[in-house]
This record gives sequence, structure tokens and C-alpha cells, in this order.
Amino acid sequence: MATLDLISSGLTSVRQGQNRMTNAASDIARAGTAVDPVSPNPIPTQPATGQAAASAPVESARPVYLVDSMVELQQGRQEAQAGASIIDTADEVLGTLLDVTV
Repeated sequence: MATLDLISSGLTSVRQGQNRMTNAASDIARAGTAVDPVSPNPIPTQPATGQAAASAPVESARPVYLVDSMVELQQGRQEAQAGASIIDTADEVLGTLLDVTV
């Protein structure tokens, strides 16, 4: 049934958007921590307070570009909203089909 295919593609879009937002939010959070260069075992610290961060050690191999991460966050939001709109439309179509056949 085509309606179920639409719902499935909508759910896939929502999941992809959520994954994109999660990755972007992780990058943004990672950009907000700094590594203490004096310590032999660097501990991530909050730049504003200098206190140890509550998260796991920061991956420093990949630079974080806040603008790119913010764009990814917005794209993920729009992707999830588009998927939700697809699901809503498929639900309306299915409801209309059921009303017509009953």
C-alpha cells in the first residue's frame, strides 16, 4: 500500500534528521570544551569556568566549525519537520481512503 510506504519514508526522514541534529549538537558541545595543555593527562575543561567538563575526553583529531555545525543542526531540524509533514499527509490520505470505502 502506497500510504504505508509514505509513512515509512517519513519515519526514515525523521530518523535521519534526528541523527543529523544529534551529531551537530555533539560537535557544538565539543567546541565548548577546551583541553588543559599543562596536565599530562588532559582533562576537558569548560572555557568559562576552567572546571572539568562532565563529558568523556574530547576527540581532538577533527576540528569543529561552529557555523557548519549550526547549519547541520538547522538542516536536521528541517529534515525531521519534512518527515513529520509526510507522515501527517499520509495519515490524512489514509483517513480519507477509509472514509470513502466505508
